[in-house]
Amino acid sequence: MVTKDEFRAAANLAVLNLIKHGDTDIFPLTFEGHAIFDNTEKFVDLICEYDANFDEYLAQYPPSNTNALIPVSYYGFRWGTQMDPIWNAHFLSCVIALAEKLEAARVKTDAKIVFSYRFQPQKDCGDLFDRSLSWHAFMMRSLEKCDSYEFVTTCDISEFYPRLNHHRLENALLQVAGDTPYPKRIMAFLSNFSNTRSFGLPIGGPAARILSEITINQIDWLLQSKRIDFVRFADDFHLFAKSREEAYRNTIIISEKLFENQGLSLQKSKTRIMTTSEFKATSPVQLPLDDAKAEEKGERDVVLPDRSRRLLSFSLRFDPYSPTAEEDYERLKEEVRNFDILGLLKEELAKSRVHIALSRKIVSAIHYLDGQTKDDAVLSVVDNSDVLYPIFSSALIMMDKVFNDLGDAAKDRLVEKLIELIRSDSHVLRVDVHLCFALRVIQHSNTEKTQQLLKEIYDTRRSDIVCRDIILVMALWRDWYWLSDLRNKYRQLSDPEKRALLVASYTLKDEGRHWRDHIKKELNPFEKFVLAWAGERVGHGKSEFYL
Repeated sequence: MVTKDEFRAAANLAVLNLIKHGDTDIFPLTFEGHAIFDNTEKFVDLICEYDANFDEYLAQYPPSNTNALIPVSYYGFRWGTQMDPIWNAHFLSCVIALAEKLEAARVKTDAKIVFSYRFQPQKDCGDLFDRSLSWHAFMMRSLEKCDSYEFVTTCDISEFYPRLNHHRLENALLQVAGDTPYPKRIMAFLSNFSNTRSFGLPIGGPAARILSEITINQIDWLLQSKRIDFVRFADDFHLFAKSREEAYRNTIIISEKLFENQGLSLQKSKTRIMTTSEFKATSPVQLPLDDAKAEEKGERDVVLPDRSRRLLSFSLRFDPYSPTAEEDYERLKEEVRNFDILGLLKEELAKSRVHIALSRKIVSAIHYLDGQTKDDAVLSVVDNSDVLYPIFSSALIMMDKVFNDLGDAAKDRLVEKLIELIRSDSHVLRVDVHLCFALRVIQHSNTEKTQQLLKEIYDTRRSDIVCRDIILVMALWRDWYWLSDLRNKYRQLSDPEKRALLVASYTLKDEGRHWRDHIKKELNPFEKFVLAWAGERVGHGKSEFYL
């Protein structure tokens, strides 16, 4: 049984995680995150209030989620959902409340079989997973196991999150969780999320990752019972065999078990049986050479065979909350200088299709460059947006972070190029998520041209998240007459737009105060929380609300 104190501890950890990592890794961070950061205890209280009144609040204040296409390749997309902030926080709290029991039911970490999302909470900072167990560790373990086998099957599950069966998930939760209402609350939330369809998890957040792992855990145990040697990261499996026939047998078994038990199947185009030597040769990461082998090759100081693989294996992780954040940042900058980032970028841009993982790493590294080199790199990225399309959200995040470091000419060119992409109806910014990230760059340039552009977008792109962000940018730019006019349409707006306008109304001075007093009785508990935060912030002289 999960006690009230245990749930509150889970809610506190959930809030710390949301503050540090955001709600998903595919959508922009929402402005409500600032409210959560500034009023952590009050937000934890609110989560507990929603939990105490779960059935009533779910019916009276149902989640307002936003769906959007997320590019994953040049022509492929997946369907992502930005969750209602308060309900997402409650959902994560419920999952965390059960997470220790769920982790205990999985294949043990010491077995070095399952490397994805191993629950190891850091209650001081909000991290939920063991950072030493990652995709990179999964690949390194696969390379190690190749020495003992002749063949390997590489495969992943087709549409894992969208097709994950709710009944199978509920069964797994009930088997593990014990006497507690939280499995039912999790399933009620997911039923609302999927419009009562009995399958699908929201992509991109830690709650769904934990739930997906306990569901697929059954397959891990079944493969072990068949004495198949394998490793797994999320929906990616590597199955090892002594012969080609054994490899085929392994592939048949995993296909049968997935379909019979989970109603899932392997991606046909990504399922391959190859020799272990071929696997090692094509791996994006490589095992380090030991001293003897390195000396034979004259490569004692070389860990990986080329600079691209070296960069892929290099960690750019930086924790701004660390007590040594300033020293860590300078150290990272120094280490990045060992790579020719601009040269690597030009090599990728010369291709018709970039290597997605490498390009994303190169773009992230631009943040640690200086001066004209940084300007040139940023402009190269925006000028080649079509080539970088699969990772352009990462590129736009980088542009927002480095904007104030750029020279004036580079700033102007960057904004002009983004305006050009929008005006030309380029496919690069047709996706709402990309446009939201672009707005975070454009917010730094308040001109008549950008003001008019955003007003036109608001009138023509009826996307909840795009319109929400435009309202906040208009408030940042003090465009009070546009906001005053929009106030008249408040009841016609989506929930994300309403919350943005509540915050933006502080730009309207007395007009905004009278309006807020009038509509307060219509607000739900989360909207009241956001409004109170905005009032406190303005009261302390912080009247600007950046995206």
